[in-house]
This record gives sequence, C-alpha cells and structure tokens, in this order.
Amino acid sequence: MTLIRDYSRDSVVRTTKWRRESSDEGALEPIVVKVQKLVEHEGRPCTRDYDDVTQEFVTTAIGDYRARLCAEDPMPDHLMETSLLDASWARACKVTRINLSRTPQLARLVTSRGSQVRGQLKTKLRPLVEAMFGFHSSQSKNAIKKNRALAEGLKEGTNFAFKHMSPEEDGRRSFLKAPLIQKIVNTMWFTNKHDDGVMFHDYFKPFPYPALALVLTAIECCIDEWVTGTRTDIPFTIQEYRGVYESHLKCLHAFEDATKLYNILPGICTRLYEVGRIHSGAGPVSAPIEITLSARVIAAAIKEHEEGTTTEDESD
Repeated sequence: MTLIRDYSRDSVVRTTKWRRESSDEGALEPIVVKVQKLVEHEGRPCTRDYDDVTQEFVTTAIGDYRARLCAEDPMPDHLMETSLLDASWARACKVTRINLSRTPQLARLVTSRGSQVRGQLKTKLRPLVEAMFGFHSSQSKNAIKKNRALAEGLKEGTNFAFKHMSPEEDGRRSFLKAPLIQKIVNTMWFTNKHDDGVMFHDYFKPFPYPALALVLTAIECCIDEWVTGTRTDIPFTIQEYRGVYESHLKCLHAFEDATKLYNILPGICTRLYEVGRIHSGAGPVSAPIEITLSARVIAAAIKEHEEGTTTEDESD
C-alpha cells in the first residue's frame, strides 16, 4: 500500500511504502524516505538543516555512532570509520523504521562526532590533569622545572594510571585505579541518567577496553602539554595519537591475559561502569517487564468465545 504523508512543518510531501515481510506477517519494513534539506548555506552542515524525519533518523544514528565508536574503536582509520557508520545507520533504520538515503553530507554529520568525542574528552580532562597531578601555570624557573619533572615522572611506565604512584616500578600499586580515571569516566559518559553511558548501556557495561585506552591516551596528551614546563596546546588527533592509543590498548590486553585467572581487568571495568552509573543518578539496569497471560485465562477466553458469551453480555 502506498501512503502520501504530508509533513506540514517542513512542507514536504513523501511517498512511502509499507510492506509486510513474507516471513513475518506482523513485521513491517522501514519506510523508504528521501532526504529533504530545507536550509542551504555555505557553513558546516547541521542536523537542523533537514526536515523533521531526517533529523529524527540522523539524531538516532549519531547517538549510536558515538557509543559504538567508544566501545569498538575511538581512533578509527577510514575503513573502520565506514564500518562503524554502516552499523549505526542500520541501527537507526531499525529503531526509527525509516530507510533513509545516505548522502555524503549526512554521512559526515554522523562521522564528525568522532572528532567531537575526542575533543570533548580532552577539554574535560585538561583542568582535571592540572589540578589532580599538581601542575602550576607559572613563568618562574622553579615552577617550570617542577612541571617538567612531574610530566616526565607521570609518563614513565604509565605512572599516571596507578592509584599509588612511585618513581620506582616496584612501588607502584593499584593499576588503572587512579582517581582521575573514574573521575573522567563519570564526567564524560555518566554526567546524568540521559548520558551515553546510561542510554547505551549495552556498549558501556562493562566499561569497554577501547574507551579505557582512549582515556589513558587523552590523559597522556594532557600531560604532554606540560613536558616543556609550561602548558602548550597539543591537538588530540588521530594522526598524532593513534599510535599511543594502540599501545595503551595492547597493554590492556596483555594485562588481561597475564591476570585472566583472577579476572582483574574485567572487574576493574565493571566497577568503572557501576560507579559511573551511580554517579549519573540512574537506577540499576532492569530487564523489560514481560506481561503474560496464564494458560487458565486463555482457556477461559476460548471457552467464552465458543459459548458465545462475553463480559458485556453477563453484565447486561
């Protein structure tokens, strides 16, 4: 059946098709929709440039892409970026029941969120790194010397990732339990019950290794800004830090392999998620309520039908 739907808000008329799948009489295929851009300008494209249906679809795709990116590969190459986009586009199609044509402009709207995620993480981390590690913005020679030594000490052996740091390797304790790690996880993904870590708990429970490697990489980037003794802005880009990210991810997998008998890393990541969720104010994840009817109730309904009686008949 062909339906003509008039979207009065944007004065767009579409022809959409609903078809039942032959394998499932109760399922409907997504609506086929052509993109309608309502606003033309020379600046960077925005979601609000498009009609309401396109906005709904793209917003859904963006949400899934941000979460999927963090869970699978937050510093992707072009091939992986395309793979992530394909998966998030398919997810948005399923959720919205809209089969939207994927234009290059819409694809960029979604994938540009990757650099946005990395930029947000770096922006949130910078003041935390300065305050929690004790860097000081000063032009005095003494302060510059201390900042330089502090940065070098933090980077040595990933010292910054330990709760109990030490110049000597034997003195370091509680790897991946540095307060800064939980702090930025809370701030970045669990600010409130509508944040990504809560809304996309399938991706973040337990906290994914790629996202943890991204956190460690971003912390290192912020520390790198102090290696000269005075803070110098360093862009947190894939080009500059993908190698560092891959090194941290490889280290996490090696740590997991070495401690698999004790389940240490999965336990750490589970706690990162659980503490983050508590911080967000969201309740525990609960299974959907399943409403069922007993066999006795169904049998009674069948009997009433066969006898030609209904509740209304009896009340009369």
